[in-house]
Amino acid sequence: MNWRNILGGGFLGWTFGGPIGALLGAALGNAVGDLFGSNEGQGKPFIPSEGDFHASLLVLASMVMKADGQIDPRELNHVREQFKRWFGADKANASFVVFNDLAKSRPKITLVCAQVRQHMALQGRIQIVNFLFELAVIDGSLKQAEQAQIARIARYLGLGQLDFQRLHAMHSRIQQYDPYAVMGISRTSTDKDIKATYRRLVKKYHPDAVIGMGKDVVVEAEATFRKIQTAYEQITKERGIK
Repeated sequence: MNWRNILGGGFLGWTFGGPIGALLGAALGNAVGDLFGSNEGQGKPFIPSEGDFHASLLVLASMVMKADGQIDPRELNHVREQFKRWFGADKANASFVVFNDLAKSRPKITLVCAQVRQHMALQGRIQIVNFLFELAVIDGSLKQAEQAQIARIARYLGLGQLDFQRLHAMHSRIQQYDPYAVMGISRTSTDKDIKATYRRLVKKYHPDAVIGMGKDVVVEAEATFRKIQTAYEQITKERGIK
């Protein structure tokens, strides 16, 4: 198995150390540096990278999947298939091996999230939570324990309540689609406030902000961005906003 496929063929930066590096090392049964390498000593240490994003995602996803105290084998099959859609077959299979081992560990959520928050820009952290929602709903429902765990992760990662609610609204399979919820505004908001909110969201959610974290991350960011654009277009059409 080509272990470098797990993290996109790139090097680990800041995830080489700290609680995430320790968890990966334990899951792989080897020194993580021997398997993935580190960008230490290459002139630009600890730069957020594709490897760092995937390492963070694997650890946090394992926490969500076992939020209710157990992992259903059917859920694991869904996870494997979702990894294939995101990362391609080779990278997905290698990632799943690590994910499966991580799911047996008991990492401290506060320590892992603190490491991610310290080194990853807000746009990347938003996409982490977006990916977690995608994984949680692949079996057709969002369990209460999973939603609560994602909410904790989002809070520890420094996302505001509106960002969490917006991502939740995008992935809800129960509630009726509400463009206002996706935008994070109320139906009593003025046209001026709606335009101003949209301008802020364009800056915060634009996929250009996650370039360098991997093609799969950019694709998901583009999908998230389109949902915001669609919500705004629907609202402006309903209201006749020019």
